[in-house]
Amino acid sequence: MPAAIGEFRLCDPSEATFAAYTVDASPSSAVVPGMDTRPMSGGLVRAQLVAARACGGSIVLDDLSGTVTFTYSSGKFHRMVQVATPLTSSIPLCGTCDQWESEHRNPNASACDRFDVDPRPGTDANPLCLREECGGHPRTHHGRPFTVACHSFEG
Repeated sequence: MPAAIGEFRLCDPSEATFAAYTVDASPSSAVVPGMDTRPMSGGLVRAQLVAARACGGSIVLDDLSGTVTFTYSSGKFHRMVQVATPLTSSIPLCGTCDQWESEHRNPNASACDRFDVDPRPGTDANPLCLREECGGHPRTHHGRPFTVACHSFEG
């Protein structure tokens, strides 16, 4: 049965497939959400989802809108509900970690050491993984912390 608007289901971090999101973080007790709103690359959202899952949090997806809602069960954000809404963006993404140049600074442990649009995913220099469970992530996304790529690249 197809989902209706507002029907969320449990999901995997890899199902957050948009290039960018607007993320709202609110205390779970907030009547009006959106205490802290910021744009974020899809790569950084996926890294946060991996971290949320690792600490026992919950991740749900609305299939129709692509909106992802997630929580952490411990740590700094454990009392926050975060809502990531898909956003159209033309900001270049890093070929190594899939994040924006502005996200390449501390304390972001999920970004690589240096922003560079090359090697572009899907090129000879950065081929896509052929493993079905990977979903076609490029070679440079494998072996990184907080990634949704599989653990063994197959090219």
